[in-house]
Amino acid sequence: MCWAPVDPSTTTDSTTDTTTETSTDSSTTGPGLCGNAAVDPGETCDDGEDCGAGVCNSDEYTGEKHCNAACNGLYPGWCGDQSVQAPEACDEGEGTQTCDADCTPVECGDGVLNAAAGETCDDGSDNSDAYDDMPDQLACNTACTGKAPHCGDGVCQESNEDTTCADCTCGDDIVSAPETCDEGMATPTCDADCTAVECGDGQHNPAAGESCDDGNMVDNDGCRNNCTTCGNGIPQMGEECDDGNAIDDDACSNDCVEPRLVFVTSAKFDGNLGGLAGADMKCGTAGMTADPDLPATAWRAWLSDDSGSPSTRFDTAFSGWYQLVDGTPIAKGWSDLTDGNLLAAIDLTETGAASGSPKNAWSNTTTAGATAGAHHCENWTSLEFDNNLKGHFGATSATNSDWTHLGDALLNPTYCNITFHLYCFQTSL
Repeated sequence: MCWAPVDPSTTTDSTTDTTTETSTDSSTTGPGLCGNAAVDPGETCDDGEDCGAGVCNSDEYTGEKHCNAACNGLYPGWCGDQSVQAPEACDEGEGTQTCDADCTPVECGDGVLNAAAGETCDDGSDNSDAYDDMPDQLACNTACTGKAPHCGDGVCQESNEDTTCADCTCGDDIVSAPETCDEGMATPTCDADCTAVECGDGQHNPAAGESCDDGNMVDNDGCRNNCTTCGNGIPQMGEECDDGNAIDDDACSNDCVEPRLVFVTSAKFDGNLGGLAGADMKCGTAGMTADPDLPATAWRAWLSDDSGSPSTRFDTAFSGWYQLVDGTPIAKGWSDLTDGNLLAAIDLTETGAASGSPKNAWSNTTTAGATAGAHHCENWTSLEFDNNLKGHFGATSATNSDWTHLGDALLNPTYCNITFHLYCFQTSL
């Protein structure tokens, strides 16, 4: 702009402020002086006549702040004066969330960058969402939120990019050449290196059922040609045992898991067991006879009260065999133990002898290993003969659900001064 105030001493005396007056009277400036782009005596501004730049002495709206045609004041309206006049659609003094700095509504693609409205770029009609393989000449995207898709934007464009672009990596869940699969991790169908599962490729993939993968075809080394190790007679990492045979319910299962022992105590106890902890100690003491090599802490009583149950106190992930002390299989794993049927009754004591009468064991436990109810002799601390204090029990001769919760409502529960056995389970090695 060339307009500027002049020294008052050079102007004529007037009581009227002409700085915003719109007039075509240029008599105070002398012939031909208004419009020469110089503020002459009597003028308060003079922009010249270059309307091509959008600025000139004019009594018309140009959008720019400019001098009027008489050079004696500003034209009273311009974009940015916070007053809307035609042809402005809005005027908030600067770019805002709803109005651009050129006094038009915010619109991505109008070529006006408006950071207040969330735009980071705006190339007008050149905005594009097409993939651009020339990062030095990237266009703005059609949302005005960043550059058009390209290598280096942090997103793998699977239709345009492969692993030569750092945006595409194995594990991003996008199949990019030369990957044959990509599921973000090792899965039953895809290895961690984004190749299809194949035993012998050197990619150990437990999710695909591989116990090992040494990448060779030597069948009698540490990893067999079917990518398994259990059954080769050599206990390895992750195996509790390996007897090299296909007998599942012997001293080592076909999954190379050692069996865990189960017995019913030869001793009988009233309802005052000292709580679950006291019952566990009784099982631990008897367990030293069942297997002297195990610590007393390896045993738990199959017993429930308000504080816990086998489902919360046992190793429910165990998948090996539960066996009596003579090797008789009872169930395979926790799921089989809790399905309502046993392969054999838990009727042998820690010594391997048959349990004595009565052939019952304190339990208060459902088939699923959960607490059966509130009949637990006051959390197994009472031996009182009291109708309000009773305990649930199971039958040691049963293989159906009666083994843990006898289904005779007339007998079960019974008084806490009665003496019954305890079921004891090995829960750790």
